[in-house]
Amino acid sequence: MADRKKAGNRSPDAAMMRRIARKRGIVQLNLFLEALLPRLLWPACIAALFLSLSWLGVFYVLPFVLRGALGILLAISFAVSLHPLRHVRLPSRAAAERRLETLNALEHQAIGVRYDRPAGNGPEAMALWRAHQRRMAAKVRHLDSGNPFPDFSSVDPYGLRAVPVLLLFVAFLYAGASGSGRLADVFIPPEDDGDTALALRFDAWISPPAYTGKAPVYLKREMAEPVRDIPQGSVVTVRLSGRGADGDIRYQNDDGSALEPDMLTSGEMARSAEFTLDQSGVLSAADESWTITVAVDKAPTIAFKGTPKAAANGALELQYTVDDDYGVTEARAEIRPAGAIDPEAEPVYPMPSFPLNLPVRSSDDNSAMTSQNLTEHPLSGTPVTITLYAEDAAGHESQSEPLEMVMPSRSFFNLLAGAVAEQRQIFALDARNMPKAIDYSRAITLRPAETIADPTRFLLIKTAQTRMMLADDQESYRDTADYMWDIATGIEGGALSDAERRLREAQDALSRALEEGASDAEIARLMQELREAMQQYMSEMAAQMQDMPRNMSENAETLRQHDLDNMLNQLENLARSGDRAAAQQLLSELQRMMNNIQPPSSFAQNQSGQQNSEMRQQVDKLGELIQEQQRLMNETFEYDQQLRDREQWGDPIPQEGENQQSDQGGDKAPRDMTAEELRDALKQLQDRQQSLSDELKQLQQKLSELGMPPAEGFGKAGEAMDGAADSLGEGEGSAAVDGQGQALEALRQGAQQMMNSLMAQEGQGQGQGRGPNGQMGWGNQAGRDPLGRNPGSDGLDFGENVDIPDDITVQRAREILDAIRERLNQGAAPLPEEKPYLERLLDPQSQN
Repeated sequence: MADRKKAGNRSPDAAMMRRIARKRGIVQLNLFLEALLPRLLWPACIAALFLSLSWLGVFYVLPFVLRGALGILLAISFAVSLHPLRHVRLPSRAAAERRLETLNALEHQAIGVRYDRPAGNGPEAMALWRAHQRRMAAKVRHLDSGNPFPDFSSVDPYGLRAVPVLLLFVAFLYAGASGSGRLADVFIPPEDDGDTALALRFDAWISPPAYTGKAPVYLKREMAEPVRDIPQGSVVTVRLSGRGADGDIRYQNDDGSALEPDMLTSGEMARSAEFTLDQSGVLSAADESWTITVAVDKAPTIAFKGTPKAAANGALELQYTVDDDYGVTEARAEIRPAGAIDPEAEPVYPMPSFPLNLPVRSSDDNSAMTSQNLTEHPLSGTPVTITLYAEDAAGHESQSEPLEMVMPSRSFFNLLAGAVAEQRQIFALDARNMPKAIDYSRAITLRPAETIADPTRFLLIKTAQTRMMLADDQESYRDTADYMWDIATGIEGGALSDAERRLREAQDALSRALEEGASDAEIARLMQELREAMQQYMSEMAAQMQDMPRNMSENAETLRQHDLDNMLNQLENLARSGDRAAAQQLLSELQRMMNNIQPPSSFAQNQSGQQNSEMRQQVDKLGELIQEQQRLMNETFEYDQQLRDREQWGDPIPQEGENQQSDQGGDKAPRDMTAEELRDALKQLQDRQQSLSDELKQLQQKLSELGMPPAEGFGKAGEAMDGAADSLGEGEGSAAVDGQGQALEALRQGAQQMMNSLMAQEGQGQGQGRGPNGQMGWGNQAGRDPLGRNPGSDGLDFGENVDIPDDITVQRAREILDAIRERLNQGAAPLPEEKPYLERLLDPQSQN
């Protein structure tokens, strides 16, 4: 019972008590700070106000009486603000425990129960009390002392405390650089005012030109290192205030000359100056000097990158590189006539000059590309000199090396349209040549029934003649030239030319708006016009594409409307988002893409000319193949006949004075070879025969790609060639000659079949230059092959008067040749004049 009583009276755990005491002490400190800090707010604000006035120099500039009065007022206010501190007391332990219980949401006085005792000492009461203490001890095992929460709003409900804090921050920054204000200024007596003058304040900085993109440079006192790489044209500004501000501010150039300030102001206690730096020098002010190194602004450079080329529609594409130390602001191209220029010429249009696109920031080599359609200018198609110019923001301009070339022109596939454009060019380059242009125009209208089938076109040309005759000044000349260009393009492309011009005008208008920084509303309006022009142009092109041959339209590259819409949407988003440079670049790419869309008429003409040229090459190859096969058959026949003679009469006996070429190491003639040498010669012809067979297969494949139907004769010729090659490999000359004769006959039959197919296509074209599938015709000259050549040229004799020798004729020829050889090999020598004659009959090469 004594042990239980002793255990019941045992004090709480010592470690737990120390933990509670430590947390209680922290809470007491927090409560003390919560009571102290709000009462220190106003004293701190008054002290901050005093520091701010001192650092700003207010006490220095005020008269001594006002200075003293303000100081006394601040001192009294500070003393009064300290009066509430008398109520500050250290919180009691009970208050701290209550704060702990409140912060940790403890119930039933979980902390204070450690010191309580039950009223009764019975066993049941003690057991119950110890269980209660254990529960409370578990709750206080992890206590949070929290942080102080001073209530400033109770003493400053309007937040006026922010004003002194902000004023103190500004005053600190203002006085930190020069130390112009001092705390002791409020205590300076009147007699000492002159000796304690406000310290000299110095401010100086260098502002580079805006186009350089460089930040200002601030000058500090006692700068040992020179200020380097200051862009040319930078403005240095110096401001002095306080005692000694009336000193000189100078800038001396490296050449010894003094730079005159752009602006110089002087006052009682202040002085300022500004200089625009053109060269390096030394800045002097406030008994200090700074060495400034100026980086000279270099002139830009511009050069051609490759040779200019023409787009599909004749637009001029220029690629070039532009470079500058701070960037180019403007670039342009100027075009002038090349060669001897008549100084008295009177051109109707000014010489071409157009702006160039500048490189994008992501360009590695500062290269750019500009596409400009100048086909309407009279200089198109003539030798010109192109010069590129670049200018930077500093006003420096440079130019490229002049480049001479023939300016791209529009291709007129309609002869009448080309004639009108030529007449326009004659007088547009020099108005003095108007009579010559009128004569040319009259010449094409002499027999309109033969040259101008469309009466509308005839009337338009006659109207143009009238305008040409009535033109008498620069404006009327230009109107006439514009009218004739419309006639030429209308004849050539019809509605497509009008749509192309509208598209080009819409692109140019949008480009100018982007350069001039037009509003979003204006950009939206121009984008809508561009979409409409693009839609019209694509519709007109699609309509003309329907008239193209199917095989040509299938080979033409297609541009989907969906792709164009995406590009236009992206262009509008870039323009309206403010990235005008990227929008200008995308517009340039769009212009280049549209310039390289080949018009249907041009595409069809190019496809036709290309296919015609390729067909001509294949026909030439066929002629060469037939000629080579003929020569090979003659050689095979000769070797075979000589071999037959050797087998019948034996090898020839060399005679003195003959076969000198053979004695000197040259090739032997067949009549001088032995039987074994003739067999080897036949075998050596196998490679040539097989090569001809391979060439024929390649020729068949190429003709098939050009749309020619397969010719049955070519197939038979290939089989006969392969058989002849096998016979030559076995040394069987007779079989090889038979196969070669069959191959030659089949080749000529295949050539005749090819000619018939081409003539059939031409006949179905009905004079319009198109075949049965809309292909361009291959020729229309009676009595000539599809390429306009006389039949039989280059070994191709397709006429009906060509007879292919049959087997009987070949056998008869062999018998004749055998008789000739027998005559030569007779014991009795033939007549002297007979022998050379018979030898020439046996040598087919001598007959060529």
